[in-house]
Amino acid sequence: MGAAAAEEAVVVVRGAPPPPSSGKRRSTTLLHLFQLEKPDVVVGAMLLPPPSPEPEEDRLITKIESCSRVFTFVDGGGAAGGESGEERDAKTEALGEVLAAVRASGKRKQGLDHRVMVALVKMVAANLFRAMPPSAYPSSLPPPSDVLDDEVPVMVLLPSWPHLHLVYDVLTAAVAAADARALRNHVDRSFLAGLVTLFASEDPRERDRLKTAYHLLYSKLTGERAFMRRTMAAALLRFVYDASPAEAERHCGVGELLEVCGSIINGFAVPLKEEHRAFMARVLLPLHRTRWVHTYHRQLAYCVLQFVHKDPGLAGAAVRDILRHWPATNCQKEVLLIDELEEIVEILDQHHFDKLVVPVCSRIARCVSSCSSQNIRC
Repeated sequence: MGAAAAEEAVVVVRGAPPPPSSGKRRSTTLLHLFQLEKPDVVVGAMLLPPPSPEPEEDRLITKIESCSRVFTFVDGGGAAGGESGEERDAKTEALGEVLAAVRASGKRKQGLDHRVMVALVKMVAANLFRAMPPSAYPSSLPPPSDVLDDEVPVMVLLPSWPHLHLVYDVLTAAVAAADARALRNHVDRSFLAGLVTLFASEDPRERDRLKTAYHLLYSKLTGERAFMRRTMAAALLRFVYDASPAEAERHCGVGELLEVCGSIINGFAVPLKEEHRAFMARVLLPLHRTRWVHTYHRQLAYCVLQFVHKDPGLAGAAVRDILRHWPATNCQKEVLLIDELEEIVEILDQHHFDKLVVPVCSRIARCVSSCSSQNIRC
């Protein structure tokens, strides 16, 4: 019995957990070794989350909202007793800082914050969307011969351009920095339609910046492309059919709109959709009939040639429309239309050319017999 009890005691002792060590076991982990080498460094501090960016975004939003005040750049023209040069300079500086922040956000993976985008769209709309002032050279008054003639569009430089050009830069940078989903959530159709109305500006600098921003929006807002094309088409049709004599004489923005259209047409897939064919027949070709065609003919001819390149069958409609709107006394317009006919004929194969050879040659023969030396040289 004594031997069995001793053996059982030994088994119990072997199965029990080891007794606690009297001395503290020394850690050999990398963390312990790092603490031994640099005891003053608090390792836990390195694991803290980064500070919240909300205060920085709040400051940026406040600065964006401060840029919503519109300056007329006319002394004494402000609603609260005039504008000071210091206030204008402060807005210029603030717009520059906003532009730098928006451009920097484009380099970050997360992009622009939702609240920042909301503030940016409101600020841009407040600065850009406005009623177009009366023309500086209305048709009721004879324009100065050294400032305006029939060969160039009206040009009036806006006094507020120091602010406007920065606003356009902010808009372009925001569109480039934001992804398509964010743009769809913040840029609605009323905003897009408002941009098209700004093409009527008499300042060519504004129309050039606007062209860049609108085309960039078109490239990103794929779901709104049809609406944007319809909006541009409506603006061009109003110029042809509904514009008053004073509005028609301004003929501002037609060339820039056609430049945007030319880039869009260049990207159309072949075969062309019926909607695209209708755009050429109902929007582009009627633009040949106006007396101001010389101010935008280069862009118009490019659009027509793009359609003919993609579908040579459209050449017949283009040539017939050009011949139908042939001027009777405007020699300058005749020269432009002859050049356009030549470009169309050059890209046609023999089959399509044979269908047009009689009307084209008949028109050219009449031009050769013209008294105009310009037509004879053509």
